Amino acid sequence: MMPSRIDVIVSDRPKDRKDLLLGSPAVGYFSSAPMVGEVLVGGSRVGRLTSLGRKIDLVVPRGVTGRVAELEAATRSDPVEYGQALLRLVPVEASGSPDAIAAANGETGGDLPEGTFAVRSSIHGMFYHRPRPDEPPYVEIGTIVEQGTTLGLVEVMKCFSAVVYGGQELPDRAKIVEVRADEGAEVKTDQILFVVRQA
Repeated sequence: MMPSRIDVIVSDRPKDRKDLLLGSPAVGYFSSAPMVGEVLVGGSRVGRLTSLGRKIDLVVPRGVTGRVAELEAATRSDPVEYGQALLRLVPVEASGSPDAIAAANGETGGDLPEGTFAVRSSIHGMFYHRPRPDEPPYVEIGTIVEQGTTLGLVEVMKCFSAVVYGGQELPDRAKIVEVRADEGAEVKTDQILFVVRQA
């Protein structure tokens, strides 16, 4: 069975070139690429691949860091081949430590309390805790969630996508211990929205 998150392929480049090409690890349809100029670190989401009817998050391998200089593949669910270049990274300025880069990207992934897990946004947009302004939030601190539980909504150009709890890296049943995204706040791809602990 194919995992829900796969590292992209980092292409070998000539030694005099410092940029990196990130390629598709499988055949499928690529979408949800990061924006040009966004900084990616190990574990950052590169986009989504739909392969054999399954949605797979593509992530940057550990130890790889760079700024998106160019999108090499179309990003609106166009087909890609195994190894096809998806985007090109260039080195980040020396002053940008991985922690500072993650914070600038809104990831805040390095400060998770021990024994907790992050629920991240799969897209860039505006985050909402509730279905309508006059209704209660989907979840709050202390809420017990299971695979398939709706946690919130992300709006992109008047289209709303549900943030649904689930994934192989998350426990089947968990308790919300932190809410890191404010109502109506802009969130980025791979940004932590909730912190959970196994229930």
